[in-house]
Amino acid sequence: MRSNSARDILLAYAIETAAPNEALPSAARCEAITQDTLHAIGNPNTRGGSASREQFLGFVEQRAQRIIQASQLPQEVRTVWQHTPGIARWVPLAVLVGALLIGFCMHRFTDPHRVDLLAPSLLGIVLWNFVVYLWMFGSWLRSLLRGGREAPVTLQSAHSGASATPPDATGWRSKLRARLPMPGGSGLRKMVLSFERNWWQISRRSRHAQWLLWLHLGAAMMAAGALASLWVTGLTNEYQVGWESTFLSATTVHHFLNTLFAPVQWLFGMAPWSLAEIQALQGWQSSHAPSPAALAGSAGALTATDIGERWVVSYTALLGMLVIAPRLVFALWQAARVWWLGRHVQLPLAQPYFQRLQRDFGGLAITLHVLPYSFEVSDKRRDALKHHVAAHYGAGAHVVIEPTLAYGAKLPSAAAVAGEGADTAAVLLINMAATPETEIHGELLQTARERWGSGAAIWLWTQDFAERNTGAPRRVQERRELWGEFVRAAGLVPTWVPDSAEPLASQSTPS
Repeated sequence: MRSNSARDILLAYAIETAAPNEALPSAARCEAITQDTLHAIGNPNTRGGSASREQFLGFVEQRAQRIIQASQLPQEVRTVWQHTPGIARWVPLAVLVGALLIGFCMHRFTDPHRVDLLAPSLLGIVLWNFVVYLWMFGSWLRSLLRGGREAPVTLQSAHSGASATPPDATGWRSKLRARLPMPGGSGLRKMVLSFERNWWQISRRSRHAQWLLWLHLGAAMMAAGALASLWVTGLTNEYQVGWESTFLSATTVHHFLNTLFAPVQWLFGMAPWSLAEIQALQGWQSSHAPSPAALAGSAGALTATDIGERWVVSYTALLGMLVIAPRLVFALWQAARVWWLGRHVQLPLAQPYFQRLQRDFGGLAITLHVLPYSFEVSDKRRDALKHHVAAHYGAGAHVVIEPTLAYGAKLPSAAAVAGEGADTAAVLLINMAATPETEIHGELLQTARERWGSGAAIWLWTQDFAERNTGAPRRVQERRELWGEFVRAAGLVPTWVPDSAEPLASQSTPS
């Protein structure tokens, strides 16, 4: 899912979980939007196969857009929603220019006129990057051992969690507060803060990849700045060539330099440093003067100028191979991750909010034909039935209340009630206030099992009996057990409607 679609969904989530506000749609309005969206997109099962994840996410996105359209959001809120927070535009430029200047000044200030074989500034860049590579490799191994598992993202509701703040979010929260002129206790203000907090969690991988991108580019620019200083200084100044150390011998420096420049020597076919050259360059001399080895007439000895040029070229190749090229590759990889993550935002679909929408989406094809037996369905009862259906079958499920069956009447066939369609089902609704009778109710259940199968929907209406016996929860429990055993004896499974009667059973007291 693209980032802009995910932001729409997160804003809709913030709107639905916010405290009631005249600028926001009510819960009833959001439920109506859910049904309108389901009817607009059509039944996913009619397009072949079961509903896919992509179809569900498309439904959630369209629903979110409709909820946002139904909201009377101030312009300040819409500005926050439409402008994705991220790194300021000046930050990348500052990182690149700053790294280039730091690298340029490091060599300029430490070795302004010397070709130092043990240049601290350049060796420091190489060793620092080597340590970073080891740390990156260790982090990669640790992620492999953990199986790539990350801490789950938990969306915070706008009503209950607006005050919760992630540890790294204080900066953007203070900026966001400055952009919102609404009072501190405003429900819309809390809603927007919750929206941005959730987005901050959802986009943390993309944000982390962005920072790594610019850090890799900054490291490459630092090395490029050091090389630029090295070459610019060599064009306008005469380098002194050599090395010096209190603790390192010529043999140690000889082994160290050949180990350090081994990749360059192997790739470009350069000859390794000889021990005689290292010994001859201990101390400092002008690059225009012949080296001590050349004055001694050693065969193949290089002049100091040759050694200085070789040193500059070798360090340039070394930093290019070990710092600039790898860092550019890593930056390119992070740029690809930023691009990919921006188009594959992962939402916590296991949370109750999305699970409820999943039930709504899955219930699109169901039309329930309810047959009340020996009692009328008033408006209050109809609303309770619709609420039960929305909670268990999805908001897209349709409820059709059929004419009431008279006491002792025969059960009509399934085709006469719900038709032959695969997306329809018949439901027998019996009032639990009635006492089960084998000759009447037993025959009714047996007929339902024969015509509709063992999976026939048998709903027992509990509200009337529970309301008449609010002071006798044990009696309600006994009646539930009686009807439950009666229905199960017929080979069917009872469903208690509405579910609000369940707590009454748990409140029963022992005799």
